[in-house]
Amino acid sequence: MNFQTMRTFFALLAILANIATIGLVVVGISGRSKDTSPFEFLRGATMWLAGIVALTATLGSLYLSDIVHLIPCKFCWYQRVAMYPIALIALLGAWKKDGGARLYITALAVIGSGIALWHRALQQWPSLDSGACAAVGPPCSAPYIKEFGFITIPYMALSAFLLILALTWAGYVNSKTTTTRTD
Repeated sequence: MNFQTMRTFFALLAILANIATIGLVVVGISGRSKDTSPFEFLRGATMWLAGIVALTATLGSLYLSDIVHLIPCKFCWYQRVAMYPIALIALLGAWKKDGGARLYITALAVIGSGIALWHRALQQWPSLDSGACAAVGPPCSAPYIKEFGFITIPYMALSAFLLILALTWAGYVNSKTTTTRTD
């Protein structure tokens, strides 16, 4: 596939992640009950899904740097440092049925979300950029990709981090409604 097709595909994945995140939040807020989890339909799958989201983001970032040869800026590297381990931790945690992995996934996703949010703000308002990023590599304020007028690489990363956080929350809620199974 050519680069334009892949850019559009990645942008559509970000939109799908946004829809899924909003859907999970709405289900979680509107379906709260003491006896059952509103996320029962995801029982046993939340960590697998979070791992797949992180793996997809990881492979997408590797495609952009290793196939298309876009040079990651400093903040892109920081986002990768947060995202890449989530794929491994989530998939291993799902395989071993280790609910404790949610803590590490959440910590990395919160850090990654903060970095992606700041990076997206720099692209939206370049005057915020102090120039420190451009001294080391490409400027953080100049987007390589801008699909549909607003979807950039940090927006895509933020979408993935937020979906991972929503899935981790759903797994936590599921684990609190039943003590016999871990999610």
